[in-house]
Amino acid sequence: MSHSTSLSPKERSYMQDALQMENLCIAKCGVYADQCSNQAMKSLLFDVARNKRHHANRLKQLLGNQPGSSTGRQYQ
Repeated sequence: MSHSTSLSPKERSYMQDALQMENLCIAKCGVYADQCSNQAMKSLLFDVARNKRHHANRLKQLLGNQPGSSTGRQYQ
């Protein structure tokens, strides 16, 4: 699927807000996972963080940013 059309300022703003929310969720999942003693819950939080990182990277692609220039923690 090609996204050759440019984004309107409003669309770009919405996507930037979504990217900030994804990054916040990644950070929170990391903090909560570090505090978990239950291994199943810790694993679930890492999985959520990984999924959110995928979303954030896709948003960066659509916004024209480099996926490697993110701040915050990354989980694999």
